[in-house]
Amino acid sequence: MRHGILWAARILAVLSITGTSALADAQTPREFGRPIGGNQLDQQLFNEAVLFFSNAARRQHGRAPLAADPALVRAASDHASNMARLRTHAHVLPVRGQQHLRQRMQRQSVSFRTAAENIAMDKVYRLVGRPISMSSRGCNFTYADNKAQVPIHTYGSIAQQVVSRWMASPKHRESLLSARFQRLGAGVGVDPSGPACGDLYLVQNFAD
Repeated sequence: MRHGILWAARILAVLSITGTSALADAQTPREFGRPIGGNQLDQQLFNEAVLFFSNAARRQHGRAPLAADPALVRAASDHASNMARLRTHAHVLPVRGQQHLRQRMQRQSVSFRTAAENIAMDKVYRLVGRPISMSSRGCNFTYADNKAQVPIHTYGSIAQQVVSRWMASPKHRESLLSARFQRLGAGVGVDPSGPACGDLYLVQNFAD
């Protein structure tokens, strides 16, 4: 059977953040408060956080919740790690056997008829969405409006933020709210040497 792939367009890291308050209404699990910085990433915790906020968005729009799929988590995590390693934000990478979404799914033995992928980039520090003071130095960032120190993202804050960004982009939103999908897997990669003290590469995979 021919497998269909629904490609979602890339979203820029400078996109303004909208709709985060609506997703914050749900009772957020305490473990989502762990900082996400460092080379040792908890892929399972990131997936749980993305699934939590994705299902909150689907619930608001009358969609059935998605179920976690460990094989999709592995496919998404591999792609996120490869993007971070190559410093490339793209659906297609020059990685043998993992170049396209279909290959990444097949590599993890994911059974599917239709699949989709959302990707995004962000910063390790919570720099996107608010003006940063010009007086910031090194990794000691401060917000321009109140001079408060900019914290490192937690698993919950980055998951909530990226789901809100995907919801604000029509093509990403289409995949996230699609009734045809039943399973989700999310992954995160980090480039600690990226500008402004580190880049995060974020992936969300769907399958029917």
